[in-house]
Amino acid sequence: METKYPPIPEKIWQLQVISNGVSGIVLKISDTAVVKIALGEENRPALDTEYAIYQRLGHHPSITKLFYQQNGMLVLERLQYPLRKRLHDLSDMGKVPPTTDILRWALQITDALHYVHSCGILQVDIGAHNALLDWEDNLKLCDFAGSSIDGSTPTVFPSRKSQNTNIPDGEPSVQSEIFALGSMLYEVETTKQPYHDKSDSDVTKLFSRGDFPDVSTLILGNVIARCWKLEYERILEIMNDVKLIWDKI
Repeated sequence: METKYPPIPEKIWQLQVISNGVSGIVLKISDTAVVKIALGEENRPALDTEYAIYQRLGHHPSITKLFYQQNGMLVLERLQYPLRKRLHDLSDMGKVPPTTDILRWALQITDALHYVHSCGILQVDIGAHNALLDWEDNLKLCDFAGSSIDGSTPTVFPSRKSQNTNIPDGEPSVQSEIFALGSMLYEVETTKQPYHDKSDSDVTKLFSRGDFPDVSTLILGNVIARCWKLEYERILEIMNDVKLIWDKI
């Protein structure tokens, strides 16, 4: 039986805006689907790249699902909201995620990134803003507009709080992804980005000296520190270390 996906309405600009990005806007089609549209012709190539990436990735449980493409627009599954929103909400209440959520999200993001890398893709802009929670609070990696496929030049960059200062802008690698993952895992456990109270220029100076936030009391502290120090070669090694922590709780 053929699966029926929600069609894109004719009066598309009357739809509710879900989110805005640098290259595209996301609108609600239904309770189960959204449509992503390029913001201007100059951003069409970014969405074309995203479509090519989704075509290569196929289905993975920890990556948002593409339903179809129509006239350059991408129809994707609709999820709750970015992980960063949940972390902000917890931070406002003076709370952090439960240990089981921290480790489950860490396993899901590492599983997704390991798979993405195995497909010749670098997500580049890794962070809690580009991971969505589904309706059961599972994490899914999202947004590949501007990412790198088969070594192509990306059109997005990691934030300064996630960027390895020893790797030039526009030259992403597995190592730069691992460094950014360390910053994301730090945010997952603490609800705040590394040096959240410092300017980007200050963070760049600190990172360039190898001066990172204290993680000694964090359950993922050793994993995060090793990501920042580039002691891992592959995401799979990180995922295995998180699994070992999970098995001990």
